[in-house]
Amino acid sequence: MDDLKSRAAYVEGLVEGLDISADTKEGKAIKALVEVIKEMAEAIEDLADEQESLEEYLDAVDEDLSDLESEVYGDEFVEVECPHCGELVEVDLDALSDEDVEVVCPECGERIRFEDIKWAETGDEDVEVEEIEDEEDEMKDVDEDEDDEDEDEEEDDDERGRSKGRR
Repeated sequence: MDDLKSRAAYVEGLVEGLDISADTKEGKAIKALVEVIKEMAEAIEDLADEQESLEEYLDAVDEDLSDLESEVYGDEFVEVECPHCGELVEVDLDALSDEDVEVVCPECGERIRFEDIKWAETGDEDVEVEEIEDEEDEMKDVDEDEDDEDEDEEEDDDERGRSKGRR
């Protein structure tokens, strides 16, 4: 943007150096054009500053939303690398359990087959399919254990209610 403003100032300097009279029709038109160019350069700079602020704000909102999604839904997504363009794509863990599922890369639009997935690094080690499946199994086991406990408590409550009714 500084380049645009400096070029507008350069044009203004050229016009002033020509000693064009503001009394003539041509002089009035040229000076008006120079003013318009200066105002446009300033407006474009203001827009660029506002867009940069909006992008920073949007990044912050995106991070907050990502944190919230992780908190609410858990970490059920992993990043995989598109074998066609190298873009990192977030994939739902449930989709990975079905080998027939194909993921479409949002960057290049190509389909990513399960067999072609290159796992993105997540810290010190690469994500492995077995680890993901193990994590899913552990989550299911915990859910089943909680369901079993809830059922046991309900049965105990039912039995207590029946025994009170018999007395």
